Amino acid sequence: MIKINFYKITLVGSACLILSACSPTYNVNLTPEQNRQQQRDAQYNRTLGEGALLGTALGALAGGLAGGKKGLLIGSLSGAALGTGVGALTANRTQNQQIGEDQLNQQIAAAHQINMAAQADAQNAAQQVNNAQQQLATLNQKIAAKKISMAQYNKQLGRIQNTSKELKNKINYYSEQSRQIHQYAQLSQDPRLAREAQQTDDALNRLKYAENLLASGMGAQPAGYSQPRG
Repeated sequence: MIKINFYKITLVGSACLILSACSPTYNVNLTPEQNRQQQRDAQYNRTLGEGALLGTALGALAGGLAGGKKGLLIGSLSGAALGTGVGALTANRTQNQQIGEDQLNQQIAAAHQINMAAQADAQNAAQQVNNAQQQLATLNQKIAAKKISMAQYNKQLGRIQNTSKELKNKINYYSEQSRQIHQYAQLSQDPRLAREAQQTDDALNRLKYAENLLASGMGAQPAGYSQPRG
């Protein structure tokens, strides 16, 4: 009869093989994404191998106890097959989870960049509108005092109108970006995305406020002003 020490050695040897597995080192010649993929592949293979080793060890132990050398062989083979299957399921689940986390992190990073850009544009818009309002006030005074012609007035007013158009384009852009971020936040249920969406909305509201101020200022035309045709 095979002594129990043999099975202990089998289990210890399998454990040593599992513990000896190590991850590949960071390769400076690869991109960060390629290095992450290399790490995921190594972990997948390691998990698959661990399942096979552990299944072999446990199968050998159970088979040996039940039927000596013959049972040991049968148990090893069946245990290896079962362990490999379990290892594959675990490895696939882990890899899919890592890929999902990578995609979520990419979405969060992209949302943060949009949020920061919206905040910067909102701050710039406040200054642009302040300058535009001062220009409008000056223009209205000059046209009222007949210091400039209507053609000159319309030319300078056109520049302010371009600023208004730029603000409207940014509002449309960030409105769509905000909608997508909110959608991702709802699907992922991740509070980080929800926070980025809310902050983008705050910046968007500031842009809308600035554009409304500018539109109101352009709507207050001086007496005798006529909108150019065409």
